[in-house]
Amino acid sequence: MRPGTKRIGRWALTLLLIMAVPELHAQSDVATYREELAKRDRQIAELRQRYEDLERRVSQFEVAALDALASSQASDALPQDVLPEAADRLQSDDPTEQNRLIRSAFENTLIDRGGLLLPAWSYNLEPSLIYIHSSSENIVIDGFTIFPILIIGDIVSEKLTRDINILNLTFRLGLPWDSQAEIRIPYGHQKLRTASANGEQRELNDNGLGDIELTFAHQLYKSAGKWPDVVANLRWKSITGANPFTAPEGDIFVGTGYHATSLSFNAVKVIDPVVYFAGLGYTHNNRTAEEIGNFDPGDSWGFNLGMAIALNLNNSLSFAYDQQFTKKSRLDGESIPSSHSSTGVFSIGTSFLITDHFTVDFSLGIGVTEDSPDLLLRTSFPLRGSF
Repeated sequence: MRPGTKRIGRWALTLLLIMAVPELHAQSDVATYREELAKRDRQIAELRQRYEDLERRVSQFEVAALDALASSQASDALPQDVLPEAADRLQSDDPTEQNRLIRSAFENTLIDRGGLLLPAWSYNLEPSLIYIHSSSENIVIDGFTIFPILIIGDIVSEKLTRDINILNLTFRLGLPWDSQAEIRIPYGHQKLRTASANGEQRELNDNGLGDIELTFAHQLYKSAGKWPDVVANLRWKSITGANPFTAPEGDIFVGTGYHATSLSFNAVKVIDPVVYFAGLGYTHNNRTAEEIGNFDPGDSWGFNLGMAIALNLNNSLSFAYDQQFTKKSRLDGESIPSSHSSTGVFSIGTSFLITDHFTVDFSLGIGVTEDSPDLLLRTSFPLRGSF
């Protein structure tokens, strides 16, 4: 081969190699780029997995914290050693059961005021103790008057203090068709003390069975929407206790001596955790024929307003005002002077639920009119059950 031909071949080979080098470099860059993409995808997937794990752990932590908080609140509001059965039911998703538990804190207040009835064939046995204190200043004239401003005789100031203790035993029975029967048996002790300005003192005591009462209640309307529950109560009072007509001279008494029938309507509206109640009633006091003549005690009517607040599942606080107006009494058709009265009592009470079936109630009443007792203290221990 000629030297010129060899030289041309070498140049051609060199040119081919120069042209192939960029292509080899391009293929190497593509492979590297693909490896980088794959590496980035793996990092993104790893970060995404870490984020999902972190989010799941945060959610678990929040749920655990909320459960712990709910358990803490439930234990604070309803100690397990006090009402374990109620605590178990509180975890239920049934809103009716939860509302029942909330209302149980003030149920007895409503039952006692005639605004709530017991379920059929369940009963309520309630012993209660009531203390009543009243005092008044009397002006006694030992002589006679010629004119309203001219008095012949002595004027004596006399202070009268009366303390009454009444032990009531009340039994209530729930009946079908939204009804309820009740019997109340009172036993009372009364102490009357008088002290005159001249230093004379006198004290009288008496105790014995009071006037037994019977009551029938029926629910006229069940709450729907904004309207309240309405319950009608028909009460009859007997004359089983000692009274002023039969008591020996100088004795005091714990009975009235005449029958009485009263009809009242009570409305209750529950807006958890508050319940509002109100009542309106009229009492007819029967006439009685006694040795002193035909005695006609005046009829009376009254109303009450109040509210109860459920502080928690165990406790409630109640406020109430009771007003009563009594007409003048008559003897043989003639009005007895100053025999009419207007009594008003403001009371505050609390109720503590020991178990689902046992409650302790306490209330303090303060008289706000001259005819009202100065102080009323009431403690009761209702026990509930069913047949």
